[in-house]
Amino acid sequence: MNTFPRQFAKRAVNKVKRWLDSDGEQIELNDEASRFHNLVYSDLNCKLIKIMKESGNSVRPNYTWAVLQSAHLAKTLGYKRFSVLEFGVAGGLGLTSLEETARRVEALLGIGIDVYGFDTGVGLPAAMDYRDMPNIYTVGTYQMDVEALRSRLKKAKLILGPISETMGGFLASNPAPVGFISVDVDIYTSSVDCLKVLEADESLLLPRVHCYFDDIMGASCADFLGERLAMNEFNETHKDAKISPIYGLWHYVPRKYSQDLWPHMMFMAHLLSHSRYCDDDGMVTQKSENLVPVS
Repeated sequence: MNTFPRQFAKRAVNKVKRWLDSDGEQIELNDEASRFHNLVYSDLNCKLIKIMKESGNSVRPNYTWAVLQSAHLAKTLGYKRFSVLEFGVAGGLGLTSLEETARRVEALLGIGIDVYGFDTGVGLPAAMDYRDMPNIYTVGTYQMDVEALRSRLKKAKLILGPISETMGGFLASNPAPVGFISVDVDIYTSSVDCLKVLEADESLLLPRVHCYFDDIMGASCADFLGERLAMNEFNETHKDAKISPIYGLWHYVPRKYSQDLWPHMMFMAHLLSHSRYCDDDGMVTQKSENLVPVS
């Protein structure tokens, strides 16, 4: 049987597919570039699409979005580098994704990014009471193969031990200001320990810190349990630091992610007494005084 026509047809189909993919990507980029005429979302959304495409989806869109936003803020304010933290590393899929995202954002925006992962190394601690949701989370789950993970890491630093014990040493090491945290520790008590990073000296924090909370949706998650309770109590006990949802965020991420769950899990910590909090954050790219009135 002559296979030449079949091979020729297959090559032709693949060529058309590549053309359609490329054309579709350009249409997507053009759409994002024009959606928000005076907000930095347009530019950063295009960069997000570029990173996701070039990485072969080996990075996570939620991490990439947050790191891009934090990097833009840090660069606008004149910082040379900043830090991103993942609390709750387990097998390391998130941390390896975060360090790859950091590498790509560094190249795109020209700012240094340090990556840290915090974990007990031995799985979840025992529940203190109902607030730790023992109906869902079991002691010892999500254990880490420490050496295997270390061998996969390229730039991220792994900090092992209870967060309540390792946070002080981390802050004492004078890291670059923290711009993004991912809280994926599941239980209330550990979440409280994670949020203590937001109590650090302002030299160790950007004035706004993007925050991703992984365990706040579905199942029996509630305002009086788990990570949501930790957030609520933080807001109640801190006069000049508040954690807030980024309202309507699903309208501002690239259209392809607008139906995803992660925009509803992204928050921002506002450090209201930070000396740089009121500085221009670069979100508005075209100031009102420069706009030409429409007759």
